[in-house]
Amino acid sequence: MQTIGIDIGYGDTKVATKEKTFKFQTAIEKVKEYFTDTEDEDKDVFIFNGKKHRVGKNALDNALNTRGFNFLEKYSPLLLFKAVSDAGFDLDKPILVKTGLSLINWKDKEKYADALKNTVANNKALDITVKLMAQGEGILYDYKNDKNGIVCVVDIGYNTFDFLAFENGKPRPDLSFAVEKGVNIIITDLQTKLQKKYDYGISEQAIKEIFNNGYFMNFGNKIDLSDEIEDSKADYTTTIMDELKTMRRDLLRKANKVIFGGGGAYFIDNNMKLPENVVLSDKPYEFANARGYYNG
Repeated sequence: MQTIGIDIGYGDTKVATKEKTFKFQTAIEKVKEYFTDTEDEDKDVFIFNGKKHRVGKNALDNALNTRGFNFLEKYSPLLLFKAVSDAGFDLDKPILVKTGLSLINWKDKEKYADALKNTVANNKALDITVKLMAQGEGILYDYKNDKNGIVCVVDIGYNTFDFLAFENGKPRPDLSFAVEKGVNIIITDLQTKLQKKYDYGISEQAIKEIFNNGYFMNFGNKIDLSDEIEDSKADYTTTIMDELKTMRRDLLRKANKVIFGGGGAYFIDNNMKLPENVVLSDKPYEFANARGYYNG
């Protein structure tokens, strides 16, 4: 069966298949009607719920707000449709979708799985089977070394920060938690600063692009934000580590391994001296979940 590992994040959607890994921005905009005569050839424009939507990089400037479970439930089928299309899947054949959902939204796991099973776009209904895991579980499956004893996974995503504990490969829900303290905290802070200092109103998804680039263009002038952004990353990393120590200090002390993954792992890599039991997932860090979902 055609199989896809997909990590639908609030910032980016990461994909792993047998042949390749790739990602695209979780940016969606509704295409205005007066553009429809020229948009039919755009491979990133899809008919979804009866209207045209653009997905990915070219939707950044007018992107919908991506945070919140309601967004995931409503638009994950559209993101999945783009993912399997970009992966070159045969849309007339069954597809096994292996993905994750944060513990924050775990109570809605059946609702989310049902939404993915009912993926319809471009007037095409897909034949979908869903295997749903906890967000971060893919990082465990992706890690190829010793996983005996207590293993903790720290998944720093765009909107959520998920901490999962396993004992000899079995989940320990009683020791796991998730909070809404993803890297969006520093993205939205940058968004507020640009609004106040430069009167620059821009979507959160477009701000993320500026954050990644380290600069933005302001009426022909290149405004370098790299130092400010690096400081923000360091501050965020300290906040995350303090949160971990506060919530699970004793567990972290006795853990055999503490595996960091997700896009936020780059902050840890660049800014911290790590204890001996802390390891990082394989690079690119942001694909660890998608790779693990596919192989799990």
